[in-house]
Amino acid sequence: MDEQPLLPGQTRMDRFFEHLLGDNLPKHFGTGWFSGLIGLLLSAGSFFAVLIFRYPQWLTMSETAPRYPVETMRLLLAIAIIAGFLFSAASILLRPRKRLGITGLGFCAAAILAGGSTVEVGGGQAAFRIGLDWFILNLVLLALIFVPLERLFPLKTDQGIFRPGWTTDSIYFLVSHVAVELMTFFTLLPATLVAQSVHAKFSGLNTDALPLAAEVFAVMLVADLAQYWVHRGFHRFGWAFHAIHHSSRDLDWLAGSRLHVVDIIVTRALTLAPLLIIGFSQEALYIWLVIIAVQATLNHVNMRFDIPVLNQLLVMPRFHHWHHAMEPIDKNFAVHFPWIDRLFGTYYMPNGEWPPATGIHGDPVPADFARQLVWPFRR
Repeated sequence: MDEQPLLPGQTRMDRFFEHLLGDNLPKHFGTGWFSGLIGLLLSAGSFFAVLIFRYPQWLTMSETAPRYPVETMRLLLAIAIIAGFLFSAASILLRPRKRLGITGLGFCAAAILAGGSTVEVGGGQAAFRIGLDWFILNLVLLALIFVPLERLFPLKTDQGIFRPGWTTDSIYFLVSHVAVELMTFFTLLPATLVAQSVHAKFSGLNTDALPLAAEVFAVMLVADLAQYWVHRGFHRFGWAFHAIHHSSRDLDWLAGSRLHVVDIIVTRALTLAPLLIIGFSQEALYIWLVIIAVQATLNHVNMRFDIPVLNQLLVMPRFHHWHHAMEPIDKNFAVHFPWIDRLFGTYYMPNGEWPPATGIHGDPVPADFARQLVWPFRR
């Protein structure tokens, strides 16, 4: 039997996992699909968490490793293993196709055999580190929050969790987290050099007198003004790199991760530079990093989340979905405050409407991760 052609935006890896874990049976609540998915997520996360316990010198970020409360993390790991087992077992009982549940049980068994929640914490020094801990924490937390919400309140009711391109976005999510220290180095280096050069002539502003909430708001405002023009500049002068982000036809909580490494480094460096020049406190900057991570995820979700009052104050999903619309283009560049687009004449959000289609006309960008990395350099 001939293999069916790939859908627009779909990769061979998508098709592989579709055959491995998917089926054509109903996937609504009560069918064992969600229990299997949650079980697999918790069980796989538990297995990799055990590896992190064993090899923290290799698999944790240098900044986060000393701060983990080990006994609390052991308790959470035990709960995750038990919950992963129960959800996977429930999927096997409820669903005629058993692959999802059996895969979850397999990861559960692997986590226990590797040491479970009583695994000894490794030690020593490593030549380099990857942020596998940061990846697992974010993946499990965000997936447990947004996957059920997208199924309960979907914008596109026919869009599944494993939509075309989801494995590509998963790789971007993985790389941006496990390589977080390398990314931070290449981002902070130019921003810090610029800030130090300016500080040689300008001592910065005194932000210490500001209440923390006011300082965080100021960080958001300065960052959004900087990122607005960087973002707009990529649409005008660096579209080949930024087109990668816009190439997804189906937006969801994972789609925001699809960013070319050049796009990430340039945007973050040019956004951080004015923040470092002004001299905002480290506490305010960390809070802003959490805010922008949450907002960047929320703004891409496949959810009919639309609160008119909030739409005027903060960038929300409908505002950002119009930025990804096939028509019109080059609108809604702001990340935090939509009135910035009003100020510079790029605001577009028809009352109560969502864009009929997102992506790029003609799908010029290749679908898989490896070819997307080199595509901007070959145009």
